Amino acid sequence: MQSGGARAEGLQRPVQFLKGVGPRRAADLARLGLHTAEDLLLHFPRDYLDLGESLPLAALTPGLRATVRGQVLASAERRPRQGLGILTVLIDDGTGRLQLVFFNQPYLKKQLANGVQVVANGEAAPFRGALQMQSPELEILGEEESPRLLGRRILPLYPATRGVGQRWLRRLLDGLLAEPGLVAGLPEILPAEWLRAEGWPARGAALRAIHFPEDRDELASARERLKFEELFLLQLLAALRRRQLAREAGPVLAGGERLLAPFLAGLPYQLTAAQARALAEIRGDLASGGRMNRLLQGDVGCGKTVVALAALLLAAEGGYQGAFMVPLEALARQHFANWAGPLAALGLRAGLLLGGGSQPAKERRSVLAGLADGAIDIAFGTQALIQDEIRFARLGLAVVDEQHRFGVLQRAGLRERGAPHVLVMTATPIPRSLAMTVYGDLELSVIDSLPPGRPGLVTRLATEEQLPRIHAFLRERVAAGERAFLIFPLVEEGDQAELAAATQAYEELAAGPLAGLGCGLIHGRLSAARKAAALAAFRSGERPVLVATTVIEVGIDVPEATLMLIHNPERFGLSQLHQLRGRIGRGRQKSYCILVAPAGMGETSRERLETFVKHRDGFRLAEEDLRLRGPGELFGQRQHGRPELSLAHPLADARLVALARERAAALVARDPELAAADLRALRELLQRVYRERLLLAGVG
Repeated sequence: MQSGGARAEGLQRPVQFLKGVGPRRAADLARLGLHTAEDLLLHFPRDYLDLGESLPLAALTPGLRATVRGQVLASAERRPRQGLGILTVLIDDGTGRLQLVFFNQPYLKKQLANGVQVVANGEAAPFRGALQMQSPELEILGEEESPRLLGRRILPLYPATRGVGQRWLRRLLDGLLAEPGLVAGLPEILPAEWLRAEGWPARGAALRAIHFPEDRDELASARERLKFEELFLLQLLAALRRRQLAREAGPVLAGGERLLAPFLAGLPYQLTAAQARALAEIRGDLASGGRMNRLLQGDVGCGKTVVALAALLLAAEGGYQGAFMVPLEALARQHFANWAGPLAALGLRAGLLLGGGSQPAKERRSVLAGLADGAIDIAFGTQALIQDEIRFARLGLAVVDEQHRFGVLQRAGLRERGAPHVLVMTATPIPRSLAMTVYGDLELSVIDSLPPGRPGLVTRLATEEQLPRIHAFLRERVAAGERAFLIFPLVEEGDQAELAAATQAYEELAAGPLAGLGCGLIHGRLSAARKAAALAAFRSGERPVLVATTVIEVGIDVPEATLMLIHNPERFGLSQLHQLRGRIGRGRQKSYCILVAPAGMGETSRERLETFVKHRDGFRLAEEDLRLRGPGELFGQRQHGRPELSLAHPLADARLVALARERAAALVARDPELAAADLRALRELLQRVYRERLLLAGVG
């Protein structure tokens, strides 16, 4: 979310020139990503201390999280022979006493002198017959505060760093917000009737209140308004993009009798109702005359690939080429190996295009020529398929199986290939509210059921002490002709030396408990050729045990793989664990996923893994992952060109997501150029901050 309008110039001032900052403090602020006055204004509190809710010390009980206040009676510092310095501070409020314990913060000793008044927030725990709080949130009252902040009931707590203390940051923000005309002069970017309907404050008042609220009600209203604002900006950009796409003509791809019907009839199974519904939605887009821009999502093993192939056949039947892009070369090779034969039986030629050094030059030249002259009907490959030098004779449909790795700008770049239809497939099922937020410019199709008749898949949580029995079980499975994955979180040991690295584990296992079985190794730092060779040896059974990192999490399909051991599972997100588990249970045999957890794992990690053991529904696990890790963690990286969410959470704020999408769509339908006088501030903000995205949406 960004500020805009008449005060923009003042808000673009470097923080160095704000009162009380200077070059050294500016360098400290830069570590927090704060470079301008605007950055500072949008550096929202992570939490608040409510002094009005403080609890008498006599009322504290073990396990209770509370805010307390009191006077420092004594403090003592000790430093164990090895370890962090420990400062223990005793406070008293007239009703009781409490120990506050701080680790490796020696500077607090001087600040917490006897007689100082403090406020602390934390969880009380028993210790040697008394109560204590370890590493509580701490506020020293009355010191160095701005006069306007003295006596305030609610104090903001900010994300901070070395050299940027809470009180100093509060004074800085208070001074900025107190500048004459700054808050009152911030132009409103939301229509007045929206604010009235929701009871929200004006923009300037909301920004003031989120930093320094008078009470909880004012804070709640300000937060909701600012959450909506950042979601609305996201949805407005998506709505403008959808409008632009709707105005672009796409190939009319109807039919289906010549290629699609025999393809579906030749499958050894019928499409599920969910697959058929998704295919019908895609066919409607392809036959509409507009450009399809659709997201197809579904759980692991739900059959997205078959639906995508069916769509590509419609392109071929209409006289167009199709491209199927995947994130990994191994997956591109797998798709080509699986589908080149069935496509040839329909009279179609498939091609495989990889990065420059990953396939023989002669083979690559032949594929490039086939794409350029139209001899290749359907191409499988990585993002090599959309490099500048690649030319298609008549590209009609691009299928992108990449989720977050293929963002808005890359999809827009497909225009240069003849404005094909675009079908994006997720590697992770995600809740609808998150899909609307991250992929707001795409229509959504969901495959929400799995094909019947799948064999059982058992998930168990085990400990490292059980590894001898687990390895014996693995030997039995391999002796029966099956395959096993052993997953490790790192490639080589670094700072996190306690984690078993895949390379070291491979050497130890191959020479020790799994000697004689035939072990292979695959990780992200191997060359493409060595990865392909390792997978080929695994598939053939030459090396039926594959030690791997998460490089195998997307799409690798080996029906004989029935066993997966995941070491240090607490290091993975639930959605990533679900993707890994999806690599087994794809054949006819019963399969087993065993999580090998270290001794002493925390209770929170154990509860999360027990949730994974209990549930196989990817959508349920994705929601839990989103609650625990946040959307940024869920996707691993920020999607290029997407405004960041500072306050809103797509799952917790699903109502605001839907409202923002509805309001953005209505606004674009009414005024697609945002030309109305009362939208001037909104338009100026978009032009200044999101100009590149606006150009993609056809807005000057």
